[in-house]
Amino acid sequence: MTTFCIGILALAAMHGSVGIVPLIGLGQAQVVCTGGMSIVEPPLQIGTRKQLLVDDYIIAQSSNVTRELGQATKANGGQPLIVADRPWENADLFRLGSVIHDGGRFRMWYQMNDTLFGYAESEDGLQWTKPNLGFYDYEGSRDNNIVDARGFTCLPDAHETDPAHKYKSAYGTDAVMAALAHSPDGFAWTPYNNGNPVTGRAADTINQILWDEEARVYRLYTRTDFGPGGGPGEIRGTRDMTNPDPKDKPANWTTVRNWRFDREGEEEWKRRQVYALNGWLYEGVHFGLLWCYEWPADLSEGGYDTHTRHERDIMNFYILTCRGDEMWDLTWVYAGKPLIARGPSGSFDKDWVQPSLNIVTWQDQHWIYYSGARERHNVYLIREGQTRWQCSIGLATLRLDGFVFLEAKDTPGTVLTRAFVPEGDELEINADASAGSIRVEILDAAGQPVPGCAAVDCDPIVTDSVRHVVTWKGRRRLEGLPSSGVRLRFHMTRAKLYSFRMKV
Repeated sequence: MTTFCIGILALAAMHGSVGIVPLIGLGQAQVVCTGGMSIVEPPLQIGTRKQLLVDDYIIAQSSNVTRELGQATKANGGQPLIVADRPWENADLFRLGSVIHDGGRFRMWYQMNDTLFGYAESEDGLQWTKPNLGFYDYEGSRDNNIVDARGFTCLPDAHETDPAHKYKSAYGTDAVMAALAHSPDGFAWTPYNNGNPVTGRAADTINQILWDEEARVYRLYTRTDFGPGGGPGEIRGTRDMTNPDPKDKPANWTTVRNWRFDREGEEEWKRRQVYALNGWLYEGVHFGLLWCYEWPADLSEGGYDTHTRHERDIMNFYILTCRGDEMWDLTWVYAGKPLIARGPSGSFDKDWVQPSLNIVTWQDQHWIYYSGARERHNVYLIREGQTRWQCSIGLATLRLDGFVFLEAKDTPGTVLTRAFVPEGDELEINADASAGSIRVEILDAAGQPVPGCAAVDCDPIVTDSVRHVVTWKGRRRLEGLPSSGVRLRFHMTRAKLYSFRMKV
């Protein structure tokens, strides 16, 4: 049996076809060498879950490939889908809460001004209506779309069995603390904990509760403070907490992460702050949807100007990733690569991009709704009492699994996975090889090619597909794979690999 030392330098050559090459990252080696001894770790149990390539969890080794960030494409020609066009709406503060696809339609909760919250819906996610709901009086009429503020962060709870608790929401109290509520329909809300807060000081922006199926806990995301709450010396941070049963013990939250930006020193808060962080779970990966407040309170670029794009006192949107309760990976923040780029001068989102509470996966794309603004955060300091931010709501879409990908350019590259137990009899990949090619070989856990599944047997992949089933000399069914574990080795030229999975 051949063994492999996955260390800082290399993986030993396998079957004479791959030499010593650098790793993408250390990841979690399945064979480690200590004192001349090899300790073999058991293969991963990944089932048929799709494997995203946002980190090195499934990757053992690579050569001549880079990890790249996807770039979301703005819908509607970069113009907003929803604007403040009702008497009770105010573009000064027109902030997005949650958007879900539920019951065959898109549903949206959003903030309409300093005190009122609204609801909109759509059949296709592009054309939105603001229905007259008849819940609240506005200047003598109930013909409006005003809804309960407690539903601003409404999300359906797939774990819930009681219809009265189908939707859950976290909201801010007058004391700037987080409280929880539930609803059967997203409109009629009943508070947990008798309406009392379930945390200490949280946020004047947004709080969120969601169910984590894998960890079997609820997660609560709030903002927190590392300095005075409010004012020019405010140092914003974020925390997330877990609670297995907030219905029974609504205040029983355990802090998992509580942090602020400080990688560049104690005064990094003058460069960037966490304005808010929402959580989203997808295919076993935790995504942090981060509102990053950059160069806070720096108005050195001049007075009120809704046309010129600014670079200070602005809001950018980045994605973070982690698994379980690990610390977030902040790579894309420090690389200065937002997922949705702010618009150019004259655009509705030139100074501010704030994502929805969650991402909707629909029609083989990820739909990311967001609030955009024409002015900076602290602009009210130079235009007190007048219209400030000029907010609207837009949409950007991303290829399915296209958050982060591995790319090989003109120089051929390889990607070798860690060993995993094969479940399923087909290999499906999400890749764009339309400008080049990809071949896949299947190895046993020791690195020997499985008969009939070598790279030379693989039919070249030369298309762009989110669900390409790999074949070997026309054969797609993989029978008799070693139950002790297999590895995949991707051979790529001018190609992008987004994800893969074993399929039943």
